[in-house]
Amino acid sequence: MSVVPVYSIAKSYTAVAVLRSFDIDGQLGELVPDLPESLRSLTVRALLSHTSGLNDYFGWTDYRVAVEAREDAWEIDRVLAGAVVDHAGRFRYSNIGFALLRLALEHNDSADFFTIISRRVLQPLGVEAFPFASRGDWLACTHESIGEELRAYDPGWVFTGTFAAEPDEAARGIAAVMRGKLGDDIPRLMMQSVPVGAPAWHPLSPQAGYGLGVMSKGKPVTLVGHGGQGPGFNLFAAVSADGLRWSGRVAEGQGEDLDLIRSCVNDVENRDGGVASSGLTYDPDLSGR
Repeated sequence: MSVVPVYSIAKSYTAVAVLRSFDIDGQLGELVPDLPESLRSLTVRALLSHTSGLNDYFGWTDYRVAVEAREDAWEIDRVLAGAVVDHAGRFRYSNIGFALLRLALEHNDSADFFTIISRRVLQPLGVEAFPFASRGDWLACTHESIGEELRAYDPGWVFTGTFAAEPDEAARGIAAVMRGKLGDDIPRLMMQSVPVGAPAWHPLSPQAGYGLGVMSKGKPVTLVGHGGQGPGFNLFAAVSADGLRWSGRVAEGQGEDLDLIRSCVNDVENRDGGVASSGLTYDPDLSGR
């Protein structure tokens, strides 16, 4: 499998780093200096669960035009200037929220995103990953479809922070978290999900939700994971709630790929007599690691 930017799958790793660093009910103004007043009272929990009421820069026309033109990424202050809080308390996916959590981590550790994620999450889990923060970081990506046009994309546009890895490796790391490798409290917190209102035909239905940094299925939760979308690639990582089974896949293209999500979910849910199916990793001996 090829190394690719995992895009928003990194949010699950950001969530773990945040849960290892901060009081989840603490306010953002205590963690990040000089924020606009409207953002200071937002809680870590609300940002992790996308219930802060924040809007999302992903839908901004000027953002999309600049990305398509392969311009250099904006400064984060431009994003924060467009942040609006509305209808707090219900699920509303917001990249701005996770960009703020990235700022909190970087201010707390006085280090860049990848250094923090590596030290707090990737290295303790033994996950092989590479920085993806500037155009030069495309050199670590090995997918055969990557050409000059894609390498012109500035990873700095991923204001939430991300990294490059093999999709199954990214899924394996989430599985290790769910097995409690970084403590039993973290998977318990991450599975505290809120409903997202997904249609009945969505692969994560019935009772699709979003926890603290992970998408979820079922109540009680039976499966967690996260998608990633960006120039060149669409990804999904699915993990059983006990962390014993996982599947990570990538497809070329952009936009939510329901077939890709369905494949990963099916990999994890269809045990087929205990024999691992294509795209799935299963090892009952991992529960002790």
